[in-house]
Amino acid sequence: MSGEMKVKKNDIEQALSKLKSSTSTLQTSLPQSIQGNNVLDLVTELNNLNRAIEEMAQSYKQLLIQNEEATRQSVQFIVDTDKKLSIYAK
Repeated sequence: MSGEMKVKKNDIEQALSKLKSSTSTLQTSLPQSIQGNNVLDLVTELNNLNRAIEEMAQSYKQLLIQNEEATRQSVQFIVDTDKKLSIYAK
């Protein structure tokens, strides 16, 4: 095993762009109320579950956005560090 790590920035950028695109089109909304004229407890519980699922999906979407940005920054840091180190290796 060599001590060299290769970063394929273009491949990473393409994957992150695909992730960003998929994240931006992720639909997180559910029906706010399915009750209508129905007064069953089950309908109330389903409405509560829908709200909880929607909140969780929004949080997940926000995490995906944050992770995508953090990954971009990390890759750029690695590339920049590699350039700086190559100057000293000469």
